[in-house]
Amino acid sequence: MAYHIIHILTHSSKLSIDRGCLVCSSPDGEKRLPKDDILAVIVAARGVLFTAGCLSDLLENNTVILHCNDKYQPIGKTIRLNQIVHPEIFERQIKLQNSFSDILWKEILKSKIKNQAILLDTLKKEHKLCEMLNQNILNESNAAKHYWNIYFSCFKKPPKTRERRGAIDPINQMLNYTYAVIGAILHRSIVAHGLNAQLGIHHKYRFKSDPLLYDLIEPLRPICDYLLIKFHLNNSKKKIEEWIKFVGKEITEIKFKTEDKKNIKMVYEIDRYVNSIANCFYTGNLNTLHTPCLSDIEIEKK
Repeated sequence: MAYHIIHILTHSSKLSIDRGCLVCSSPDGEKRLPKDDILAVIVAARGVLFTAGCLSDLLENNTVILHCNDKYQPIGKTIRLNQIVHPEIFERQIKLQNSFSDILWKEILKSKIKNQAILLDTLKKEHKLCEMLNQNILNESNAAKHYWNIYFSCFKKPPKTRERRGAIDPINQMLNYTYAVIGAILHRSIVAHGLNAQLGIHHKYRFKSDPLLYDLIEPLRPICDYLLIKFHLNNSKKKIEEWIKFVGKEITEIKFKTEDKKNIKMVYEIDRYVNSIANCFYTGNLNTLHTPCLSDIEIEKK
């Protein structure tokens, strides 16, 4: 499976395909990489040119292309069209809405808050997330507010609030960038497993939105939050340009421990997760549900 994340940071670069390799030609020279090894291409430079053959080959390989503006803020993505790979899963994704979706969403949300609690425990921060998890009615908004107040206190210059689109604060910009990269990889798996990203579990469809992607990314967000903490602990230069290089390397190298004590890359863990969601729709129950857990990776102590 593809595992490299390619960052295009040089202006006026040209991307083409030659003898099975992605070729990036720029004023700095030429670089090559087998196209089958590429998970995603992130474009964060001006005047970047893709040949038509290059685009079609990358998309045929399920490679995701993420586009950023001149502030390194992701603004769009190019991804292969939805495919009905498994008609039964697609049909049941449509039918199993309402009550089943509510149950599935509750488990996904619990997984997210559990990962947030693990991260705060690792950072030796007192919190009430575990108590919130044990409540009969889980209040996502209260849990999020509680988490962000504690998480942001870990930074020397903490943001005043969690900003999403159009974030100005560097911490929020870095978080948004990482969520977008992980979201692109997740979207790739959603398409590969025949799920329709426009049919959400909890989030509702809006123009130019992918609600299933917004649903499934939730347990992965605390893992991105952890990477940002790790970056700030190990890097004196905390500029977003350095963060882009750091997070691209970490996402491809971070390992998860499986039940049989094997170590697998994050891209495979995401694929296991999406495959389990597809199986939940296929069987109509949650027996096969597997969500990524922060405790399955070796995290550095603060």
